[in-house]
Amino acid sequence: MIDRIILGHNQFFGVNHLAAQRGNEKHAYFNDTSRIKHIINFSFDHGAKAMMMSTHERASLVAEEILHDSRLKDGLGIYLLVPYAAKYVRQANEKGLVNIVKDSLGGTTFGDKLGTFWRGGLGLISKDVKKLLVALIDFEVAQYAKLNLKAIFLHDVVTDLVLGWDVPNIFEIYADHVQNKYNAIPAFCTKNLPKLVEALKGVGIENPLIMASINKLGYQVNPSLDAFEACLKSNKLQLLAMSTLAAGYLKPKEAYEYVFSLPCVESVVVGVSTTHHAVETFDEIRMQIKKRQQIEEPISS
Repeated sequence: MIDRIILGHNQFFGVNHLAAQRGNEKHAYFNDTSRIKHIINFSFDHGAKAMMMSTHERASLVAEEILHDSRLKDGLGIYLLVPYAAKYVRQANEKGLVNIVKDSLGGTTFGDKLGTFWRGGLGLISKDVKKLLVALIDFEVAQYAKLNLKAIFLHDVVTDLVLGWDVPNIFEIYADHVQNKYNAIPAFCTKNLPKLVEALKGVGIENPLIMASINKLGYQVNPSLDAFEACLKSNKLQLLAMSTLAAGYLKPKEAYEYVFSLPCVESVVVGVSTTHHAVETFDEIRMQIKKRQQIEEPISS
């Protein structure tokens, strides 16, 4: 079972898809990790027992805060999103690829470092895509492996690139490795839900966990709102809904009435930056989940 409410992470790292200034303000506010931890603890106490986390440069600091809190370490489910592509572009310009590797493997043992380099080296020599992919996953997860990992999502940059190249067997390799090594749910983030669902069917991945943007305004919903809704109605999958508030254009009641009227929506990831916002949003999500359950129960009986 995946968590119904997952605390988002973008607000903690100053990511705002609508207004750069607002994102910068959040980045400055949450530069103090104790403020991030306060929101995480408050959300945990109000029913959000899970958190989305990318491998953003500052995410490792948040991970350390969680690991030093016995309640959060064991009780907070982490949904990890890999890889954080923008990080590599920015860091490569700032300090070079060698230092990126050194920093990212800083918290691992010598044996883990050697294994990662060995697998990656073999991949480069033999051009074996499987070894390269496995090395990339392990490289990204290394600093977060001690957390309570419930699912590991393949970032939409990679997912949609695989779709564009039409090499869906990479999804199968990814899913097998995540499940076998980390005992976590292999999951996928995408900007093209219908195409991804068909690709996963083709390699035998059934009832997948997929994260994608969905809201009644169609904001960041691809390829179109109609195509997205049709995909949900005709396929079996578990959707983790993101961008449900359409970057703030929708109020929680209007947003979640729509989202939970759709089939296959199992969970919602939502970013909150204040305790008031957390209470308002989580209460509305729970109310809409309860309404849907009341509607579904007579049908199932």
